[in-house]
This record gives sequence, C-alpha cells and structure tokens, in this order.
Amino acid sequence: MKPELKEVAEKLRGYREASALSQKQIADALGIERSTYTKYETGETPLKLSALVKIAEIFNIPAEALLPENREKREPSQAVKDMTADSPIFQLSKDERGLIARYRALSKEEKRKAVDIISEMSKKDDEKGTK
Repeated sequence: MKPELKEVAEKLRGYREASALSQKQIADALGIERSTYTKYETGETPLKLSALVKIAEIFNIPAEALLPENREKREPSQAVKDMTADSPIFQLSKDERGLIARYRALSKEEKRKAVDIISEMSKKDDEKGTK
C-alpha cells in the first residue's frame, strides 16, 4: 500500500472514531456501500475527491485535513501553468466555490432537485425582468 493511501486511511478512521460514527453512517451519507467506504478506510481504494469533500463536511473539517501531509513538492502541470487569473475557475467567489463543493457532495437525486430549484428560481427572475 502506498504511504499516502495509508495516511489518508488512518485519518479517515481517526476522524470517524472521534466523531463516534459508524462506517455505515458515513457510507449512507456518501450514498455508497459500506464495503466501499471500508476500502477507503483500509487504504485499499483511493478516496474519490467528491467523497473527500463530503466527508470533510461530515466531520466539519477542511478537506485538506484528510490529505497526506508528506506530499512531495512537484512542478505544476503545463495546464495549470497555462491558467491565468482570467480563467473562469478563478473568477468564482468563495461562496460560489462553496456551493459547488456542496453540490458535488449531494446524491444524484439531491443534485437533480437542486438543479430543478435553481431552474425555477431563474425562470421567476426571467419573468420579473420581462414585466
């Protein structure tokens, strides 16, 4: 097992136990099988980013707290170097980035409902603008 996976796995287990939550409770909140979560916690399977964000919310910690601490410093990829402050991703406000993170942690059904609600709100705003 890679040391990074082991470190993340140990952090997951530590935070879960400190929160007095079961693996099943975390798995249910993530919308995954308990066996899948168990593989995250044993380091058998790398933690998906969407799961990491949701788990951080469950534990009320920053997502970075779950990442390995002994990461090697690497040169950014060319794609990252090509990004500028004018890139759309950098134009998101802190609130917008938070909404996106929360959206990504939702189940498929919850995402569909959220999109429906936003669509309805947009229609109402459009109707107000034409009156």
